[in-house]
Amino acid sequence: MNIQDEVTYWAYATGWRIVRALPEKQAYGLFDRFADQAWRRRGKGVVQLEKNLRRVLPDATDAQIREVSHEGMRSYLRYWCDAFRLPSWSPEEITHRHRAVNAHHLEDALAAGHGAVFAVPHAGNYDLTGAWASIHFAQVISVAERLKPERLYEEFLDFRRTLGMKILPHAGAEGVFDQLVDLVRDNGLLALLADRDLSRNGVQVEFFGEPAKMPIGPAAISLLTGAPMLATASTLGQWCAAAITAEPPNECPTSRRTSRPEAFMNSTARTVSATLWENEPSPQSPSESPSPRLSKRSMPIPSLASCLQIRLAAGQSLPRVNPWANTPHPRTSPGGRSMRPANV
Repeated sequence: MNIQDEVTYWAYATGWRIVRALPEKQAYGLFDRFADQAWRRRGKGVVQLEKNLRRVLPDATDAQIREVSHEGMRSYLRYWCDAFRLPSWSPEEITHRHRAVNAHHLEDALAAGHGAVFAVPHAGNYDLTGAWASIHFAQVISVAERLKPERLYEEFLDFRRTLGMKILPHAGAEGVFDQLVDLVRDNGLLALLADRDLSRNGVQVEFFGEPAKMPIGPAAISLLTGAPMLATASTLGQWCAAAITAEPPNECPTSRRTSRPEAFMNSTARTVSATLWENEPSPQSPSESPSPRLSKRSMPIPSLASCLQIRLAAGQSLPRVNPWANTPHPRTSPGGRSMRPANV
């Protein structure tokens, strides 16, 4: 392990061991300051973010782009603060800090016995959503990108496994795709990050009105297993640490003309980008909302990671649709466990 890898490993390892011990207000305030410093330095990541935001917000002024990129950096660093603190949260606290819209789509899919495939963007706190779903529905199955150094990769595997998820390596192991297919066929709940093509063999889709490459895996597994694919979007909520919206599932097409995974994935990409524009779910218990401070701005913020994926091609205006329909949060899981937060 070289010196840079050693520093990287200890930075993350220290975060997992120390940040969770800090008082909540102090911890989130510290990560806000980290975000502010990175934003003011205007490094390559911030500059690229603002370039892509101009594609996503074509009518925004320079000042608005700067405001949104500032909030984007705070959102990104807040994810890391959440991640470092999440292993110390109890199942009751995870439930209380999470909100769901249309969760009955997931419940219905698993009740049918065919499994379910979540297509998830890099947005909000998808680790918290994975922990929440593992508590209330079924163990979430996912894959992890291999990282360097190897010790850091093992730390991330342990982190997600402590949250109740089953994690397989994205590369370096034989038969991972076949394992995922078998797990879904056993009525498994598979969540795959769908807005980043790690294989370089993805398909072109329309994402935020722009051409982008996305992995074909979620659509391919859905078509092979017969499991419905749910386009979902996780956001940072005003009243909670994470909020997820599940859109009506894309049922597996039956005709050859419509069973191409490319078309299936493109439909999902459009739904995800549209969903990310919507307002967060209303609070279940405003008086008991978590204390981390959140922006009161009305302008929506596409996630930092998602914005970095958008191609700088000839622009089209973004879809302005409202696919969300608030539905009651399910109170029981398919297994009969209570879905009601213990402190609500």
